[in-house]
Amino acid sequence: MTQNEILGMFKDQAAKMQTELPSLNAVILELAQLLADSRGRLSKENFEMLVRIGGALYKEGSSQFHGKSDVDAIMKQSAENHRRK
Repeated sequence: MTQNEILGMFKDQAAKMQTELPSLNAVILELAQLLADSRGRLSKENFEMLVRIGGALYKEGSSQFHGKSDVDAIMKQSAENHRRK
């Protein structure tokens, strides 16, 4: 298969998904389990490439979590400042 065919499959899958998508955390856990289950069946290069993809997803998820935490802390501080006035 070609990269474009696979991208087409991604697009088709995305179109079939419900409005509420699985969390990035759930997707990362699914990928981690897939890698754990297929460790001996993938070439070293393919395994390492999938680990890099998982690392990118994990980094994005971590960044989103920290961003949400930062916004939450700012909102709490703003609410406390507003109450003091």
